[in-house]
Order: sequence, then C-alpha cells, then structure tokens
Amino acid sequence: MKKILSILAFAAIMVSCADDFLDKVPLDKLSEDAVFNSPQLAESYVNALYPVLPDPFQEGNISNITDESFFRYGGSSTRYMYDGRLSPSTIIYISEGGSAHDSRTTVLNIWNRAYEFIYKMNYFLRAAESEDSRLEKETADRLKGEVYFLRAWAYYNLIQRYAGVPIIKVPHSIGGEEDFSVERSNFDDCVDFILEDLDKADALLPSKDATPRGRVNRDVALALRARVTLLAASKLFNDPDSPQSSIFKGAYDYQGKWQRAYDACKAMVDRADVDGAYALDDKYSDYWKDLDSPELIWAKYFVVTEDIDKAQLYYSIEYYNGWTSMQPTQAMMIDYEMNNGKKFFEEGSGFDPKKPFANRDPRFYYSIATPFSKYGVIEDGSYNEYDLQMYLLFKDKTREDFTADKTMPDYTDKAKDLAHAVTHTGLELRKWYDPQKPITDKQTITPFYPWFRLAEFYLNFAECAYMLGKEDECRTYINKVRGRADVNMPPVTEGGTSLWDRLVNERRIEMAFEFTRYFDVRRWMIADKYENVPIAGMKTMILENGTKRDTVYRMARLASDVDKNTCYYWENSSERDTYIAGNNGRDIITKWTYTWLGQDYEIDYGECPLTFSPTQKYFVPANYLMPIPETEIKKSQNTIEQNPGY
Repeated sequence: MKKILSILAFAAIMVSCADDFLDKVPLDKLSEDAVFNSPQLAESYVNALYPVLPDPFQEGNISNITDESFFRYGGSSTRYMYDGRLSPSTIIYISEGGSAHDSRTTVLNIWNRAYEFIYKMNYFLRAAESEDSRLEKETADRLKGEVYFLRAWAYYNLIQRYAGVPIIKVPHSIGGEEDFSVERSNFDDCVDFILEDLDKADALLPSKDATPRGRVNRDVALALRARVTLLAASKLFNDPDSPQSSIFKGAYDYQGKWQRAYDACKAMVDRADVDGAYALDDKYSDYWKDLDSPELIWAKYFVVTEDIDKAQLYYSIEYYNGWTSMQPTQAMMIDYEMNNGKKFFEEGSGFDPKKPFANRDPRFYYSIATPFSKYGVIEDGSYNEYDLQMYLLFKDKTREDFTADKTMPDYTDKAKDLAHAVTHTGLELRKWYDPQKPITDKQTITPFYPWFRLAEFYLNFAECAYMLGKEDECRTYINKVRGRADVNMPPVTEGGTSLWDRLVNERRIEMAFEFTRYFDVRRWMIADKYENVPIAGMKTMILENGTKRDTVYRMARLASDVDKNTCYYWENSSERDTYIAGNNGRDIITKWTYTWLGQDYEIDYGECPLTFSPTQKYFVPANYLMPIPETEIKKSQNTIEQNPGY
C-alpha cells in the first residue's frame, strides 16, 4: 500500500503541479528563499517542469500526419500539415469550425512551450547553485540532476523538430525585459550542449533502484543520450554534399557519428542484456498496461481522478460521427506480415482474401480493431465482449442529415453480441485502450505513456549496427524484438538493402501508434514517399437484424428516410449483395479488395477499394522541419532565421 500511495502521490504532484504550480505562483512573486529553504517546495517546483512536452493523447496527435492513421476533423496544426497548408502562421493550434481548445495542441509545435520551461529550468539551476540555497546537498544534487536532464529533453525535442535553435543557459532577469534576440546555434553545437547537460545529469542522478517510479534516473539519461546521438547521425542532419556545420545540418562525419550513436545505444541495451535491469514483456500489450512492466525505462503517469482529460485518446472507439482521433489506414494494415513472416502479397504467404485479417503478426491484433473482432467493455459493473461492428462515414451530399442528427444505434438496446465503431477507414485503434474500462466519449485509457521502452532501444541499436556494416548484430537485435514470447515471429535472415527494409518495417510495426513514425521517416528522409499519398480505407460490413451485408460503400441517413433508425446507404442498388448467414458472418468477407505493392514496395492505390475526403495527404520538402512560429520571428526582430521553405 505504501508503494502504491507513493507512486500516486508523486504522479498527482507531477500532474496537478505541472499544470498549476508555476502558473498559480508566478516566478516574479516567488522568492528564491521561499523555494530553496523548503525541500518540499523545491521538489514541487521540479515536478512542475516534467511536462515540457504536451500530453501525446490529443486531437492533434502526430500519428495522423503519417501513413499510420487518419483523423479528418482536427482543428490543429496536424490537419494543416497533412493538408499541405502548414506555415509559420498556422503552426499554432487553430479553431476550424469551433473554438480552439487545449486538446487541439500538438506535440509538434513546442517552441513557445519549451522555452517557457527552459526559462524556469534555468531559474532553478541558478538558485539551486547559489550560496544562499539551504537545501541539503543530497537533495539539491538530485533535483539539479533532474533539471539538467529535463533541459536536455527540452532541447532534444526542439532540435528534432527545428534543427539548430537558440541556446539559452541563464534565466532572464525576473520582471525585466526578455531578450528575444538570441540567434540560432549550429546544429552540432546544440547536440554538444544537450550531451553536456546529460553528463551533468548522469553525475548527479541516482540509480534506477533508488528512484521512485516516474522520476528520471541515470538510465533515463543514458536512454536520451542514445536518442540524441542517433538523431545526430541520421541522414536528415548529415549531407556529404554540404559537409560544413550549419544551423540546419551537422558537420559530415559518417563513421564518427554512427560510432558515437552505436556506443550510446550499446550502453543502453547492455543495461538489459548484461545487467538485467530491463527485459521485454512476455505479452506485447503489457508495456502500456502494466505499471511494473520490465520494459519501461521512463514513462509519463496519469492520475485518473485528476487527469481524465489527459489520460485518454481523445474520443473513444464508439464516438459518433467518426471523431475517434486515430483511425488506422489501409497502408498500416497492409504492412503487418502474415504470421509466417511473409507480406500478404508474397508467394506462400497463405493469405486468403475472404479472411484478410487472419493469420497475421500477433501485434496486429493488439494494435488494430477489425470488423467483427471481439471488443470488451464494462456495462453495469460487468465485463462483456461484443463483435465490433464498423460503420463508414463519408462527406458527401447525403451526409448533412446524418451529421445533424448525430444519433448512432446504441448497442445496449440490441442483443448482447454487437458493439459499434464509427470510422472513416474501416478500421479502429485497439492499442492503448483498456477493455476492462467503460466505453465513453473520452475513454480513460492507459495509466501511463512510455516515453522510453526497451524494444525501441533494441531497434535503435540495430539501426546503428546496420549503418556500420555489422549486419549479424543488426539481425540479432531485430529478432530479439520479433521473438517476444507472445509475438514469436520468424527471425529475419536477409542482408543488404533487404535487411534495411526489414528493419524499417519492424520499427513501423513494433512502434505503431507511438508517435515515432513521424520522426523516423524524416530522419531517414523518406517522408515524401510515405506521406505524400492518398488516404486509403477499406470496405467493411454492417449487420442488420443479425445478418451481414457486405461491400457497403457509404453510411449516411437520407433525408427521405421514414425510419430514422435506417442508417444505411449504398452507392447503388447493385451493391446490395447477398446476405451471408452463419456466425454473424464474422469469418466470411467477400468482395474485399486489397492493395498490391509495387516493385520498390511503394503502395499502388490504383486498386484501392475506397478513398474519402480529404482524399490526399500532402508532404512538401519544407515539412522535414517545422516552421518557427511567425510571432517568434517578429519578437526577435528577424534575428531568428526561419527554416527553409517557409
């Protein structure tokens, strides 16, 4: 009980203080004596620095920019980006058909937020290192170590998005004029500054075993070092044709930078493989459900009673009108291998177009909810399982009446075998949801979000090994991830460019919907291939009176409908195909069209069963980096240089 209380107490402080403490007690009203004569107040101050990044589970989440998922209605810069309209003036969260609100923030535009937090971090470090501080050395050192890490975390996230940024090491004078004229530093200088902060953090932080859950420790600093050096070695920031260091690129040193990243990643994975400090969960879903997961290195924890609007995926699987904020695309579904390790289009895969979801990589079933898969919910205190019934929504001339009504059939009024999901793609997200919790408009999901977990660092290390020509080591670490007890996918055996393709896909599948895909395709400079594409969904089915209809193209309520419970609309009468009986048609899917891949594994959407509005995601070269907000350029009187293309 003490352990649980200590965890929740810390989490509560981190959540509530993070949002309120520094805002309710402005720094110009808070004397250094007040903070640094009180260990409790000093600790609360540092706790409030942890959420330098916005909560990832928001309407503006970045999976929807990529080929992983789709969300049509966002009034955030996420929508502006995949619409091809992102600019320095639209980077902030934006109202589109409604008022702007916090859920429309995005973890991409962090410029203002990060520098506000960096100011507070610098203020703490100056005060904690002052001779006037009366904190005990052990407490002061630990808290300084946390703040050095958090400042490194803030700057890492800045350079990941913007390349070189202004390095600010000291706080502005309290109550004085803020200096907005600091120029952007070279990319390499920013990387060096981050690594220096991590050196300081490492010297001051306690070990994992001496750290309460949620606080950073030496292993967390080690993990961030691995991330930073991997980013610094990646193609996006290294150009052999322009080898000089600049704001936008590092000095070109292929061997040196990849060796540095390799060494940093090796140090992290050795904490698992040599020291036994971490291990892959036997069950794939446990790393987002089990507070004691051996795979977790660092996570953000939520307190349900105080953090209900943060510990959620912004509308549940059953929210009306397709507002579920992450709907997997057909492209994502296609990239899950069959359980024999082959892609579905390969000879010998065993793929059956009548059962397109059968015999897939087990991670598919943990991550994506398919039509008529089982979905569990709590009703009246009891756990019930339902066949998940998918509805497709499209914006066309018939949709206005449906939108005005916003009434979906309620599964609680039907036989206890159906649940409903409103989707634009024919698929729904299963990852992150806890089936032991009720379905609500904003379903409370995982009690934590893993910032760092072991599987990622196995794949980071595999990437470094590949880049240095160590293919055996690369395969070993890919296969560690594939060999998780309840995944147990066949080992990768390829070499050369085929091994790279397997590594890219393994990272896509293992880290699906964890907000890494966006940064990966930019690091590798392949975003133009995977994000400048049509948005593809798939045909799905609807049950009516317990009988399945297939090849339903659209769902809407027609103005002429007398029966307002009739929510079905076919493109034309010829699509009202045969009723299929037996087991609610759950295992029989006919006339399902799937997309083939081209010679270079590009997706050929020519035979895609359906697309919807907007029918296209757009990517322009400028989008490899984020624009700096226009307001910040003006504040600096153009001292801060804008990123190319904006």
